[in-house]
Formats: sequence, structure tokens, C-alpha cells
Amino acid sequence: MVNLTEAINEMIAEKNISKEMVEDTVREFVKAAYKRKFGTDENVIVNFIEDDGQINLEVSASRVVVEEENYYNEVTEIPLDEAKEMSEDAEVGDELVISLDPQTFDRSAVQSAKQRAQQSFKDIQNNYTYKEFKNKEGKVIQCYVNSITPSGDLILNVGNNTEGILPKKNISPLESYTVGEGLKCYLERVENAEKAEDLQKQGGFRGRKPKKDVRIILSRTSPELVRNFIEAQVPEIDNGQIEIVNIVREAGFRTKVAVRTFSDIDPIGATVGLRGIRIQTIMQEIDGEKIDVIKWEDNPLLLISNALTPARVNKVLVLNAETRQAVAIVDENQVGLAIGQKGVNVKLAKKLCDWLIEVKTQAEYDQMEISQEIRNQAEAIFEQGGDSLIENEVADEDRIYTKEELGIGEDENLLSDLPLSKELVLKLNRMDVYTAEEYFNMTDEEREGLGLTEDEVNEINSCVAVEEEYDDSFECPTCHQILPAGTLKCPHCMTEFVFE
Repeated sequence: MVNLTEAINEMIAEKNISKEMVEDTVREFVKAAYKRKFGTDENVIVNFIEDDGQINLEVSASRVVVEEENYYNEVTEIPLDEAKEMSEDAEVGDELVISLDPQTFDRSAVQSAKQRAQQSFKDIQNNYTYKEFKNKEGKVIQCYVNSITPSGDLILNVGNNTEGILPKKNISPLESYTVGEGLKCYLERVENAEKAEDLQKQGGFRGRKPKKDVRIILSRTSPELVRNFIEAQVPEIDNGQIEIVNIVREAGFRTKVAVRTFSDIDPIGATVGLRGIRIQTIMQEIDGEKIDVIKWEDNPLLLISNALTPARVNKVLVLNAETRQAVAIVDENQVGLAIGQKGVNVKLAKKLCDWLIEVKTQAEYDQMEISQEIRNQAEAIFEQGGDSLIENEVADEDRIYTKEELGIGEDENLLSDLPLSKELVLKLNRMDVYTAEEYFNMTDEEREGLGLTEDEVNEINSCVAVEEEYDDSFECPTCHQILPAGTLKCPHCMTEFVFE
């Protein structure tokens, strides 16, 4: 017998696997080694004997007693004379159980079986990890920093000796962490080996081999992180008195939350809390990032006015109801607040309301009306045959801007330079998306907020796929994204490359 107490207990503790699973795997390991040596495992018997806290492995083989002249199979049969040496009462047809020493199996058999057992343990652990954390997907979990990669990604301990990754792009610009520090993260998604293989078959990896371990992807930039924090602080949401209708975020700058109530309570006051204590607690969780809580309105004009908080809006006018375009009129001293730092405030308002919003002073709007009147007059002339007067006129909203006008670097790719329809380019431009890099660096939630149809998404993806098919490319060794040849810095993980 072989004492496996220490080895089994160690695997139970380290791998977080039940004793029964460990024993089943060891049993398969021994049977595989036996089969490799003897060609069959039908007659091998593997038992675990527990005595006074000790776990011993007992391996034996059953053999049928046969006459010597009928002895043909030395693995499953034993001649009568040998059987009588082991048991005087042995007779032809009896079945003898003969003890074996697993250490006598040949080395190659043991090594092959050991590899199979190790893979089996890994598969069991991956399956357990996947199920456990798949149930936590979409929730906030407590993590601790295990290490920081050269590219700035955080490798986090998410519990049960399991690690997750917090990519650099999913870390707020306001935040920095050290090894051992605790933080709360939104569990964005959990991927297992089968999922990775499916994505590869669908072209999702484009030359990148899927990893076989479970991948736990975390985020500190998702708006859902803030949603979870609010739901934890505001019991009125849990009991159904308040609903978060929409939440949008530009991590490190601002979050906007639209709430409404189905009772007589004030949804903003309840969410913010007495003297702002609830919202202040949430802001501390995201390192002081500003949070605007606004009241949701079914009337889009009132909603847009609320969404541009902290600016005071005088009035909102609809420019085109069909394309959901509106202009917000503000005083001169409110323009900066309405637009926000780097345009973040108006950008978030657009996403929150799902309207294209322009911010204008009254004087700027009056000028717009004059321009529109001129355009209307020109169209009237065109209808009368004066097409030469307007044939070169291009409306500002239909204009394609250059890199210089947008302040975009030469290494970025304008959407207008890709083989996309003009209508799709303009639609993305109106949502402040001008380059392919901006589009593909967006989170899934941000892309969904663009309001693209499935055909439009496919048009963009197929366009990029064509570019990848014909251009040389390489895989980033850090984040495994496929990048065009000549890229000097990965736009996903910021790893820098040097080519010889």
C-alpha cells in the first residue's frame, strides 16, 4: 500500500477540490498507468483504505484460475499451480485478487498517467472556478493586488486561491494601487477554455491562441460598478421605490445617474442621502469621481435639461425629432459647465438621453436660425431650378473633418478613411467617435450606447477584418491583441515595442 495522506490533503487545500474528486482522479491515474503497461484496465482494482486518519492506496488485479494448458493471458489469467502457491484452496474458475505495487509500473506508463491526472485536476479546478465566478458575474467582489505587470495590468486575488486580471484600460485615471492593497471590482466577465475556442472558430481571436485557463476579467471603470455601489447604499432601490433608469460614466471624470420613483419620495434626495452622506460614501469608493444624480423624465426636453447638470439650462429646442437632435440654450457663463472638461459633461448627457445635443448661447442659436433660414431659401431656389447656387454647399452636420481639424495624431485611423458608408461615419462622428481606435477601445456598454444596428456593427467589423487580412500583423505579448505591423505602442495595454 502507498500512503497518500499528505498528498491528498495538500491537493484538497491547494486546489479547493473535494476528497472524493481527488480520489477519483488518482484512481483514474493508476488505472491509466496499469492499462499502458498491461493493455487493459478491466481487471485492475483501486481502493483507498482509511485507518486512523491515514489514507492508503491499495492496487490489485483480479485473475481467473485456469488449467496450465489453457493459460494464454498472463494479465487476466493465472495457471492453477501458481494459484495454489498463493491459496491452497484455489480451483479452476476461481478469481484471485493479487496485490500490486504501483511503483513497479514502468516509468513511461507512470509519467503518461501522471500527465493525464494533472490535466484532469486542472480541468476539475477550472470547471469549479468557472461555475463559482460565473455566478458572480455582474457583481462587485472584494479583491487584493497580487502583482502588477510591466504593462500596468493588475493581477488580483479574487478568493479561493484564484486570480483575476484588472486590465490597465479598466483602471480609472484617478487610481493607483500597490501589492497587497484591497479594492472592490466589478466582475465584467468570466471566460473558460471552451468559450475561448468558440470565439476562435468565429474569428474572434484572428490568429491568437485561446488560453485554456479560466479568465476572470475585472473592471474599475464600468458604470455598473457605480450602479452596484448605489444599490448597496440606497435601500429604496431594493424595495422597488426607486429605479435607476440609466447610468453612464467617463471613469476618472464623471458619472451620471438617472433615477425615478414609483412613490411619493424624492428619488434624488433618497439617492444622495441626508446631507449627501450616501453619495459621498459612493464617491469615496471611486476615489472622489463626481456623480450627478438627476431625475428621469419621459419628456426628452426636460430630461436633456436635467442631464446637463451642473449647468443651468434656459431652454431646450428640438432641431430634428426623427434623428433625435436638440440644442440646449445656456447663458455664456454656463457654457463651460454644460460642455465640461474635455467635453465629458455633454458627451455623457448625450449617452444618458440618447439624443444628439448641442450646447449654444442664445446669440449662437440666433445665428443658427439665420443660417438655417439661408439654407431654406437656397433649397427653395434649387426647387425653382437654381441648383448651381447650392450644389457645392455642405451642411456643417454632414461635414467630414480632417485629422488636423480634430487634433488627431498621424498614427490613428479616421473612420472616414476606412471603406465605410458616409452615413455610418457621420452617425459615429455625431457621437464623438472619429477614429477606429476610439471605437475599438470602447467597452461593450459604450458601443451599445451608440445605437448602431447589427448591420452597421458588421460593416465596421468586416472593414477591419479586411484590413487585418491583407496587412501584416503581430500579437501583443502582454495583452494578446492583434496589432498592425509597425505599431510601436499597444493601444490596449500601452506596452512599447522595439523592432530590429
